[in-house]
Amino acid sequence: PVYAIGSPAQLQNSVTSGVFSGYEKGFLKTNAQIYPGNSGGPLVCAEGRVLGINTFKQLTHKFEGLGFAIPIQTALKEFSTYLP
Repeated sequence: PVYAIGSPAQLQNSVTSGVFSGYEKGFLKTNAQIYPGNSGGPLVCAEGRVLGINTFKQLTHKFEGLGFAIPIQTALKEFSTYLP
C-alpha cells in the first residue's frame, strides 16, 4: 500500500491510498488518487518512508486513471546541489 499526501481541491492535509503497481518510464505507478493540490506532495509507504514525489495522473475514458511519482532517489540525485 502507498499513500499520496497533499491538499487537493483546497482540502487541507488530505491522504489518498492505493497500491504501488510498478515502474513505467522511470516513474512509480500507483492507483492512489493524484489531483491538483497533492501533486508535488510525497508518496509514502505504510511505514512512513517517502517513496516518491507525486507528479501527474494519466487519464483514460474507461477509468479514473493511474498516478505517477518521481522516485525519491531520482529527486535526491537531481537536487543534491541544493540540499545540505
